[in-house]
Amino acid sequence: MSLRRAMLVTAGFGTRLAPLTDLLPKPAVPVGNKPVAFYALDHLARMGIREVVLNTHHLARELEAAVRATAPTALQLSFVHEPEILGTGGGVRNAWQPQPDETFVVMNGKLLFAPDLAAAAAQHAASGAFATMIVKWTEDGDATGVVQVDADMNVRAMPGLAAAPSTPTRRCMYTGVSLLSAAAHGELPERGCLIRDGYARWIERGARVLAYADTAEFRDVGMSHRHYLEANIALASGRVRWPGIDPVPEIGLLEASASSGGATLKHSVIGARAQLAAGTQLERCVLWPGAQVSGVHRDAVFLPDGRMIQV
Repeated sequence: MSLRRAMLVTAGFGTRLAPLTDLLPKPAVPVGNKPVAFYALDHLARMGIREVVLNTHHLARELEAAVRATAPTALQLSFVHEPEILGTGGGVRNAWQPQPDETFVVMNGKLLFAPDLAAAAAQHAASGAFATMIVKWTEDGDATGVVQVDADMNVRAMPGLAAAPSTPTRRCMYTGVSLLSAAAHGELPERGCLIRDGYARWIERGARVLAYADTAEFRDVGMSHRHYLEANIALASGRVRWPGIDPVPEIGLLEASASSGGATLKHSVIGARAQLAAGTQLERCVLWPGAQVSGVHRDAVFLPDGRMIQV
């Protein structure tokens, strides 16, 4: 089945990445010298999506500017502002106007992740599922968003669902990507969580909720400063490959307008107009556009206002 429309969930406060999010909203913070939301939009476009709606709250103008400047031209973008946060479920309900019989893609805007949406949509359509969660297998008992599925990939346990599963299950982690049937729109909360106030309620009333296990590299950039740094370094080192992101071997990603001053770089990301003093040595560092640095540093993020975040 073809997918045409999607939502990128991009409203929030960005508290986990503060003070980075003092300057930019979380979906606009630079990863590999692109706003992190670029990666979801780029992947959606390559999967055939043509219309994407994004919800906004914190630093909404900055988010819209960053997205419009970098989004694939194939996408038709629209933005829905939330003066008060509606939650993931309420945000989707508010921004999505369903079309008959469509399958709607919902994706978190802070992910470095390229799931096989075509395969997930085929499973979703063949099963007649009310909704499908895209997941990753995990054995980590402390993993965020753990759900349990049976042998037929029906979701049997998840946060917000009180009843214990009656059949053998396997653990997986919800990635923040969903496929929703048009009928799901009317059962989303006006304000609340997509998981606890959507998926859990659907399962309780007997709707079929499936999981699709994807094998693509997955990184949630917004979990912490460490997650943010590691996503950048994964691209700079080539451990994670993305079309159009071409690191210099052993050095990383260096914007042409940056002034490197003969600095020594290893697996670092240097933004536009950044300035590196002579003799600077950086390993696993990220310089935002306009940042300045001197000295020897490892595992650090430098902001254009002079602040450094040691990770």
